[in-house]
Amino acid sequence: MKTPFRLMFGAVAAVLFLGGNLAYCAPGDLYVAESTGGGQVYRFSPAGNKSTFASGFYQPVALAFDRSGNLFVGNSGSCVCIPENPCDCPPATIVKIAPDGTQSTFVTLQSTQLLGMAFDGARNLFVSTGAAILKIAPDGTQSTFASQLRGAWPLAFDKSGNLYAAVNPTGPSSILKFAPDGSSTTFVTFSGPGSSVAALAFGAGGDLFVERGGSILRVRPNGTSTTFATGDFTENSLAFDAAGNLFAGENAYSMTAPAILQFTPDGTARTFASGVLLPSGFAFEPVTEKLRNISARGLVSTGDNVLIGGFIVGGSALANNAAVVRAIGPSLSRAGISNPLPDPVLELHDSSGAIVASNNDWQDTQKAQITASGLAPADPRESAIFATLPAGNYTAVVLSGDRTAGIALVEVYSVSQ
Repeated sequence: MKTPFRLMFGAVAAVLFLGGNLAYCAPGDLYVAESTGGGQVYRFSPAGNKSTFASGFYQPVALAFDRSGNLFVGNSGSCVCIPENPCDCPPATIVKIAPDGTQSTFVTLQSTQLLGMAFDGARNLFVSTGAAILKIAPDGTQSTFASQLRGAWPLAFDKSGNLYAAVNPTGPSSILKFAPDGSSTTFVTFSGPGSSVAALAFGAGGDLFVERGGSILRVRPNGTSTTFATGDFTENSLAFDAAGNLFAGENAYSMTAPAILQFTPDGTARTFASGVLLPSGFAFEPVTEKLRNISARGLVSTGDNVLIGGFIVGGSALANNAAVVRAIGPSLSRAGISNPLPDPVLELHDSSGAIVASNNDWQDTQKAQITASGLAPADPRESAIFATLPAGNYTAVVLSGDRTAGIALVEVYSVSQ
């Protein structure tokens, strides 16, 4: 049975389908690294049952899944060098593990430590090494995304494709926000004892959850924060499942001590699992999905006479779908439309009605990303949005920018699938 991908466009209604089945309604398995002993990666079922998925890594503190279900493990060099005690360590590698368990070396890095990893919507893997953030294309090509950083550590992407990175592990600690073009701003700064940021994870509503000292903070998009939970948490150990529950690692020093906690959206905590020492590198296995390309046409006028396209993205909330949403007007004249909308304006809303992104004239924002997708509108007056979307309900709204009535086309495209 397929999960419906429902579209509503004013007077026009259609039903399309998103590849998959009812398993999309359940969270996937949780993968957790244990850097002690043989450097194991464990797999936990939704019921908390543990099995060993892979082993033999050195300090595998960073894990990340791509949308095809391949697990990437940061395998740091077999020793750690410090200025006071220089040594000759082998370079770090990133190991790719297919769903069937087959392992291969994805890339070798000229670094001895890998501190955080995250995928963007175009399948590029971003890796923090302390002094820099590297960008690794799907074919393994490496480039430096950001450099001259002080202790860059955990990484996380928001819905709009902005990368967040914690820096300055000692003293005042900041979270930087990097736009897709690499430009950065300071999102928030923490000071005082225990200010080091050790884990980041975005909730479905757009709030950033931050592990800092003995607390998990909930940071709103405007930078204000509240305490969500307190505990003895491990590093790189925050992840959300598809149901919006937050999982966090505890400093477990015995196999019977609580090691993984589960927090419901209201903050209620329970022990999810034991049997892993100092767990880190949390990552949920995604349900592989395919966002189908959709489109519909209608009349846009003033007031409430807008073109509305609703769609549902299924799958694990951690498996972001890269999508381009477009509002086409002027170029419809080439297809014989006699009264195209002269100035379409596009808004993308989430299930709460909040605006995820908006655009009027696609070349004004995200021009490079949209052009690279091959889906750039033909007319500069038309609108487009590039976004990576976790599971949920979304609405694309087309309005008239100059209050002139006309025919418009709203489209949603999957990219880099």
